[in-house]
Amino acid sequence: MRKNIIFMAMALICFATGMKAENVNVSVDDFKITQGETMEVTVRLTNDNADLTAFNMDLQLPQGLELVAVAPTERFQGTVIFGSPDTNVYRICGIGLNTETISGTEGDLITLTVKASDFFKGGEGVLTEIEFFTTERDRITVDETTFKIDYEKGSAAYLGDADLSGEIDVADVMIVVDYMLNKPVRSFSFVNADVNQDEVIDVADAMLIVYIILGKN
Repeated sequence: MRKNIIFMAMALICFATGMKAENVNVSVDDFKITQGETMEVTVRLTNDNADLTAFNMDLQLPQGLELVAVAPTERFQGTVIFGSPDTNVYRICGIGLNTETISGTEGDLITLTVKASDFFKGGEGVLTEIEFFTTERDRITVDETTFKIDYEKGSAAYLGDADLSGEIDVADVMIVVDYMLNKPVRSFSFVNADVNQDEVIDVADAMLIVYIILGKN
């Protein structure tokens, strides 16, 4: 079934003709996500056309944010699929299997479910390569749109913040090393320094903090 959907989507795109300048726009509101958690955001569509039946677009997300699911809304009764052709880039395709059209002229088109890593630091998302297709196989291109993504610290965000500064940086590595060498330390958090949570502060914890700093957690 999935292969048939992909084939139908490709066939529709291949036989599409022309490029039409229409009043069709997509947008995603800026949002904030908690580190380590999952949330839903919506892609909104504003359109003058009453016969849009398929679409595709590329979604670029910042490092540490993953697209885990895409679902249609009440406006679109077709099927939506997605894949990841490149790191942090997702290709989203939607098609009305029985040439169902997108209802209305304004509102939510699809819902994106995204998941933030434990140390996600925010960034910018981009929807690009946006195209819609009509029942007459006309192709409509849409300008790219950007949106900001902020973050809140999750429960795991403090792992690595050994010096309780509110940030994870080289100073945390140094204070962990000082602790292991029995040198005097101030504002030291054993819980935060024990990154692998084995109840021992050792070289493994220092290396894990380095990985967090380098974004390899």
